[in-house]
Amino acid sequence: MYGSFFARSLLALSLMAGSAWAQTAATAPAPTATPAPLSASHLAVAMELVRLAGLSRSIDLIVPETVVRARFALTQLHPKLQDDINKVADSLTAEFVVLANEAVQVAGNAFGQKMTEADLIELKKFFVSDVGKRFVAAQPAIIEDMYKQLDQFSAKVSQSVLDRMREELKKRGHAL
Repeated sequence: MYGSFFARSLLALSLMAGSAWAQTAATAPAPTATPAPLSASHLAVAMELVRLAGLSRSIDLIVPETVVRARFALTQLHPKLQDDINKVADSLTAEFVVLANEAVQVAGNAFGQKMTEADLIELKKFFVSDVGKRFVAAQPAIIEDMYKQLDQFSAKVSQSVLDRMREELKKRGHAL
């Protein structure tokens, strides 16, 4: 769930802020085999952008959902231990939630490696503006609607492709 929401958030962010990113692409550092470490201020602004852009909503779910999946897997393997597994999972959740900031740092680093600190500061201005805040607030609903419509579109395209392939195969003497 979090992975697809994160991907959806990134897609929406890129669609909505695409023009700003496109303008900065020419000034972004070229990728290298081993990216140079970011300065503390560069990483800080990148991490702040991750939060302001609403991407941290899905990042913050990574650890708790991982604990839930581990709980489920262990319960499936050892159903008689369900009560103890639940207690252990509950006690460990708080311990691992602190790792969410590390996940935001990873995401911030990804932004920082592709965009200059100055560009991130400019992009941040959008997200702290009234319209930027409204975008972030509306983003989950926009993404959900977009993906429902894209699912329908994908089904339509899939059917069309299958129909055309069957038609062409039939011309070649294959009855499907």
